[in-house]
Amino acid sequence: WAYGSKIQYGDGGSPEAFADIAEVMDITPPALSRDSIEVTNQQSTNGWREKIPGWRDGDEVSFNCNWLPNNSTQDEVTGILESFNDNVLHNWRIVLPSSAATIAFTGFLTAFEPDLPMEEQGQLEITITVSGQVVIS
Repeated sequence: WAYGSKIQYGDGGSPEAFADIAEVMDITPPALSRDSIEVTNQQSTNGWREKIPGWRDGDEVSFNCNWLPNNSTQDEVTGILESFNDNVLHNWRIVLPSSAATIAFTGFLTAFEPDLPMEEQGQLEITITVSGQVVIS
């Protein structure tokens, strides 16, 4: 059960401190993929294609939350809006409940999409593009 999962962003300090993004609802972790490199040649056995593993990719992470524009984890001063505007790679973590696992990655915001329905809480959809290795521990 994913209830209690958190997404956190790092402050870049040493040691780095991580803050929980406020009122997160759904989180889509990185979808790990890998390229395959074609190495088939005239000597390939019995006419079978040959491939070797190529580059790995963490793709994107997305989450939505209740939009709290004045909350320090979402605002333009210390929050994810500031992260969208600063053009810097940040460290992020998804922490599953009961310490089941932590998914750590570096990335930058590629989407900051507020939604303001008339009869519901305003929501925010965030997309982070992963840069580099994803570590699941």
